[in-house]
Amino acid sequence: MGAASAKEPLEFDRPGTGFSASVLAPGAVVWEQGLPDSERDDNAGVRTTTHTFGSVLRVGLGASLELQLAGAPHVRVSDTSPDGRQRRQGAGDSEVGLKWALPAAGELDWALLARYGLRTGSADLRPDRHARSLGATVAGETAGGRGYSVFAGYARDDAGRGWQLAPSLDLHAGDRFGGYVEAVLGTGSERGVRAGGGLTWQPRGAVQLDVSVLRGLGAEAPDWSAGLGVSLGLR
Repeated sequence: MGAASAKEPLEFDRPGTGFSASVLAPGAVVWEQGLPDSERDDNAGVRTTTHTFGSVLRVGLGASLELQLAGAPHVRVSDTSPDGRQRRQGAGDSEVGLKWALPAAGELDWALLARYGLRTGSADLRPDRHARSLGATVAGETAGGRGYSVFAGYARDDAGRGWQLAPSLDLHAGDRFGGYVEAVLGTGSERGVRAGGGLTWQPRGAVQLDVSVLRGLGAEAPDWSAGLGVSLGLR
C-alpha cells in the first residue's frame, strides 16, 4: 500500500514482531496500546516475568513519512528464585521513530522504521545507553492470495547488538477477523528462535483488538512472549 490515502482502511502496526509496510495518510493519527505485552523466561533457576504497558502514537506527516512517539507508562519486572522474589516497577523509557514507505516494487510494498531511545524511565528500569534500532518490512501476496510479510531489524541497547528476521503469513484476512503465523530468528543480543501467531478483531474500521503469542524454541530465546492490545485510529 505504501503511503495510504485518506480513503484507504487503516493498517495498524500491532500485533507481530515487525510493523506494517505502509504509513498513515497525512494528518491521520493512530494510538496503539499494549494491555500488556508480557515475556517470561527461566534461566539458571531464576524465572523473570516482564509486563509492559507500552503505548505508540503514530502521526502521518505526508511525503511517505510517519512520526512515531512511543513510551511505557508502566513496566513491572518480577524475578523469582529459590531465595525469594524481587520486583521492580515504574515507568519505562520512551522512543521517537520515523517511518518511511519506499516506492512500491512491483507487487511488493516496502517500509523502513528508525527508532531512537530516550532515557526517561524510572531509575531502576532506565538503561545505561540510548537504544537504537532500524527495521525494514516487505509485504506482498502469495499466488494463492494470502498476504505475507518479512521483517528484518537491527537493534543496539544495554544487552548489546543483534539482528532479527521474522517472516509471517496471513491465515485469514477478513473485514473484521484476521489471523497469522510467524517465526522469529535472532542473533547476538536478539538470539534465539521463536514461533507463534496472533488474531485480530476489528469491530469498526478504526478500532482493532489483538492477541498474540510466541513460544521460544531452545534455551536461548525467552520461553514465552504474549501480547494483548487495542489500536484506535482517527482521520
